Amino acid sequence: MPSRFEDFVDVPGVCEVAYRPPRPGAPTLLVELPHGATRTADYEATRARLTGALPDNLEAFFYVNTDIGTPECAQWLAEELAAQGFGSLVLRCLVPRTFIDCNRVVAGSKQGVVVDGLTPAVAAYIEEPGDQALLGELHASYHALTERAYRRLCGAGGLVLQLHSYAPRSVGIDRIDGEIVTALRRAYEPEIYETWPERPAVDLICADAEGTMWSSRELVGAVQAEYAAINVDARENATYKLHPATMGYQYARAYPGQVLCVELNRGLLADPFVPFGESPISPANVERMTRPLAAALSRALAGQFH
Repeated sequence: MPSRFEDFVDVPGVCEVAYRPPRPGAPTLLVELPHGATRTADYEATRARLTGALPDNLEAFFYVNTDIGTPECAQWLAEELAAQGFGSLVLRCLVPRTFIDCNRVVAGSKQGVVVDGLTPAVAAYIEEPGDQALLGELHASYHALTERAYRRLCGAGGLVLQLHSYAPRSVGIDRIDGEIVTALRRAYEPEIYETWPERPAVDLICADAEGTMWSSRELVGAVQAEYAAINVDARENATYKLHPATMGYQYARAYPGQVLCVELNRGLLADPFVPFGESPISPANVERMTRPLAAALSRALAGQFH
């Protein structure tokens, strides 16, 4: 298996690349963060490139809908794997899903329409054709890099972690349009927020709606066991299933048994979770929620699963 990825470099405004080489002969884990644009600076940098009018206070949607904590978890995981001699290639998307979702299939998608609980590739408020074209180019640039990483690593039998975080509750929003901030603030009013279903601490998105398992059953079981050992509830497809509208599904289907998608509850990473502002991420929480993943993935990389 090829173990060197020095030719993978940052794509400004699109993707940050962090590569740690393995010891000689050891494998490398690919960690994809398609919603890695978690910093205010990421939002502001992309926003500055758009020319069309956008809803007031749109940054509130950015804060509530970005995968906070995942870059910190990816860094902790990479350092832990490095200590064991394994390599890692972390791809952190810098394009906020507020503008275009790099975990969505753009072709054929309906702008602004939520499908099966999944926010759309592009929100209805992106109306300027030039902005639509630019965002499409950013999406394509990100996946040109990402697809090359999957092809090289998985083509040689490697392993990929798609890492996400999600809000503590499933908040019902039917359309992502110019009223999204108003709708979200209403949904987060305490008396309404308490009515939304709670999400598990960890959700392993490993099968599609037809029940086809695209991830390694042994790895999924190992991850669940590691979380159970610290009394953390890790379920399978409790909130989402692998969906054809997502790029995560496309990659998982292209490389069956080699890709695992994991959702971590933001409320267990942040301290505290702040829906409409910057949430401070707790290093202790990051370690607690990432260590079980590291333990299971280390076993997989060591060839304990077949």
